Amino acid sequence: MRILSKRGDEIIILALPGEEFAKGEYLKIVDEKADTHMVVQLYDSAYLDSPGIQEDLLRDELFSGSELNRLDPLQMESLGIMIKDARVLLCKIRCIVKGGRRVPDSGWLPSRSSSTVKKMSVRELYDIIGSRGSRRILLGECANGEGFHINAEDLDGRLNIVTGRKEAGKSHMAKLLVSGLLDHGARVLIFDLNGEYGGLALGRDGRASRYAGKVKVLQPGYNLKFSMRYLGKRILVDILQNVLEVPGASMREFMRIWDYLEQCGRITLKDLEETLSHWRCNEFVRDALLSRFYSLLSSDLISDNVRYVSTLEEEFAAMKEGGALVVTLSGVGPLARRMIVECILAKLIDCLEQRTLEPVFLLAEEAHLYLRHTYWEDLITRMRHFGVFSTFVTNQPDAIGADIYRQADNIFLYNFTNEKDIEQVAQASMTDFETVRSIVRTLEPRHCLVLGKVVGDLPVVVRSMDTEFQSLGSTRLFFSSQLEKTAAVEARIEK
Repeated sequence: MRILSKRGDEIIILALPGEEFAKGEYLKIVDEKADTHMVVQLYDSAYLDSPGIQEDLLRDELFSGSELNRLDPLQMESLGIMIKDARVLLCKIRCIVKGGRRVPDSGWLPSRSSSTVKKMSVRELYDIIGSRGSRRILLGECANGEGFHINAEDLDGRLNIVTGRKEAGKSHMAKLLVSGLLDHGARVLIFDLNGEYGGLALGRDGRASRYAGKVKVLQPGYNLKFSMRYLGKRILVDILQNVLEVPGASMREFMRIWDYLEQCGRITLKDLEETLSHWRCNEFVRDALLSRFYSLLSSDLISDNVRYVSTLEEEFAAMKEGGALVVTLSGVGPLARRMIVECILAKLIDCLEQRTLEPVFLLAEEAHLYLRHTYWEDLITRMRHFGVFSTFVTNQPDAIGADIYRQADNIFLYNFTNEKDIEQVAQASMTDFETVRSIVRTLEPRHCLVLGKVVGDLPVVVRSMDTEFQSLGSTRLFFSSQLEKTAAVEARIEK
């Protein structure tokens, strides 16, 4: 391999047939005289094109099948084939390494005549990436078959986005991240829309996995209920304003009612309903408040029975060595879902502000269904100060606002073919658009392009590994279920 040319931040390398490469692979261009080498990443390849080669191809086509075409007294045919099949590797300059240290690209160029081009191993890549910790999370393997891991410390204090088209493997990657955090004693809160994350507690054989004691599934209305006094005035006001869209006049009346109940020491659902029904105010205001009250009641998240209510502090305190609280939202209507998410998120922030909870990792599955510019915006802007670090999983990147993308630290990007989707995600990363577009459009299922702090801003293509727990989340198919039923019937007939 030899350097052919350079254009901007792009290096073009000449490669002969037989040398196999994959998109996303890293190469190093070593200049022995300068004790310096350049790290480049392959993002695409093409044929070496020149007028002479085009004429040879045309001549081969014209004389194909002719005896004249078979005459090769000087045995030059094999050499001609190699020249015709020669390729150019389109690579992006990622960094310069001088004296074993990564330095910014200063415009240094290696010798085109004496430098050598070699493939980089994952170990060499780790030395360049660097890390602020040693708690490893194994994600899978790179194109050369070497295992690839990130460090849990590089997720701590970060905002992460996992995105790609459906059935690409986003949820699988999210579960790998969660299991890795649990291995190192982290506390995770998960909004689970499809009832998938309970599978972390089960091995592939149906027995309890090593995470069984660290995963608790919470179902709103069943084993997840809060008291009104625990939620407090501020959180209920936020739900009424941001989710149930109570008008300003009605909102002011509600706050008067709450202050009255608080003075009387009667902050319960029953007392609130009774007071709303008999409160002396405008009839339309009273009806608006009562209708919102019954909508709030339908979420089944609030209860007056002290036997059934709990607190986030109690749930996390029971997980002394870390664990995951999985809030399952499957079977919950859109309005109730928004109320539940807003309520839990608001209370979580309140607990973290009061320092009654240790920092928490938050994972939002199918985030586009309930991500609104209410608490999420405040949370993302000040998450370092709150101590809650979010990971959004979505197949609709346009549902996430530009303000969130601008603050994203890590992106796990799966296959996309839509140009606008790719462009939106690429703008949020430190990586050039050409690399992201070329690699992401050709990614196979379970392969992702990792961008951001976890890889030291050096994009890496990773094939996610299989899990020892039940991943769940697979597509439920009609014809597969029919085939299983037919097989079961045939088995009974044979017996």
